[in-house]
Amino acid sequence: MRKYLFITLSAAVFLIFLFTLFENALNAPSFDDYDTTINFIRRYYFDTESFKMRKDILLSRHNEHRILFSKSCAAIYYAIFGQLNFRHLIIFQNIFLLSFFGLMIAVIRQNKQLTPEMLLITCLFLFSLAFWQVTFYYWGGIQHYTVFFFSFLTLFAVNNAKQPLSASFFLGLLAALLAVLSFGNGFLALFLAAFILLIQRKWLMLGIWVICAAVLLYLTFLPLPEIKSAAGASFNAEWMARLLLTFLGSYLYINPATGQSVNIIVCMLMGLSVLIIWAWLFWKGYASKNPLLFSLLSLPILSGIIVAVSRFESKAAGGIAPRYMFFTATIPVLLVLILLDLKILKKEHLKYIAGIVLVIWGFGFYNNRTDLQKHNAEIVATIQKWESNPGTRLVYYREAYPYSEILSWAISKKVVIIPAKTN
Repeated sequence: MRKYLFITLSAAVFLIFLFTLFENALNAPSFDDYDTTINFIRRYYFDTESFKMRKDILLSRHNEHRILFSKSCAAIYYAIFGQLNFRHLIIFQNIFLLSFFGLMIAVIRQNKQLTPEMLLITCLFLFSLAFWQVTFYYWGGIQHYTVFFFSFLTLFAVNNAKQPLSASFFLGLLAALLAVLSFGNGFLALFLAAFILLIQRKWLMLGIWVICAAVLLYLTFLPLPEIKSAAGASFNAEWMARLLLTFLGSYLYINPATGQSVNIIVCMLMGLSVLIIWAWLFWKGYASKNPLLFSLLSLPILSGIIVAVSRFESKAAGGIAPRYMFFTATIPVLLVLILLDLKILKKEHLKYIAGIVLVIWGFGFYNNRTDLQKHNAEIVATIQKWESNPGTRLVYYREAYPYSEILSWAISKKVVIIPAKTN
């Protein structure tokens, strides 16, 4: 009876998430969409017909990273339909969330820990609204979902590869390429996959991997991107630590209307615990015992370090930014999986953990849904205001002209259709 209860709850969580997605996916650009999607379409299809220039546009950097997958999907959609529909693109990008969920289930099953309780715990963390900016906006999800899906797939495939000519090893190389070209932290998969091969003493595959990884690292970091000078605060280690610790425990953040400071402190304490457990696992040799699980856990932790160093000015608030929180959703799932593997947790404990997580999910889902709907309404209202006043800032922290000009061009060429609606 309990088995069917947890399976039913898992299905309910998924269906609630799916219903919320279809109800709130907005056909309107926002934030980075103006440059990385609409302006990309202009440069790719309207400003040039040269194959070489189009290739360069696809592979060009956005800030410090490449977003080939984001650009390619938008380009293919426009080529097929002759205009951009952001609602369709948002729904499409969530296919990668479903694929990522399936990959996590495969990892859990391979470690012989797939139970109805574990299924529910995984559903609660991955079908959450904590990272609503990733789920509901194309500029977020198409990059974050793909980089983690391909990074996890890289590690999973390399771990299972038996020889260099195997399908698994080839899949690992392909997934690594796509991870590197999806978002900035994809290069981490190159080092973690090499670590797995080193631990497993797969010397020939390691040699091939190092050569391929060197090429991909060159593609990632060289030539060095142009660094624009900007006035800002000097690096502050304390601020970075606040962001990192909050980030690593952000899966406990429920976005409360009151008591936010207390919730952040809870996240920071949990983040500190995550760091301690991670170091303890390495010290005790777990990285050698199960390099796949250790590497999978290391990926979001190392991603958090990168975010903390590059965005340290935002302090603890940066650790609960919805655009980053998808990266931490896997941490509790992997910790439970590792603790089960070490026999520190027993399967009978999972029902209590699932119950606690269900309560956290419920509060977080309600609070974040309110934020999502408020934000969607603001996007629609801003675009409608812009129609009567092109001097309106479409992105509140940027000057009005560049984005206003991009949207005016897109409307005149029927690349996008407004007024924006929620369906």
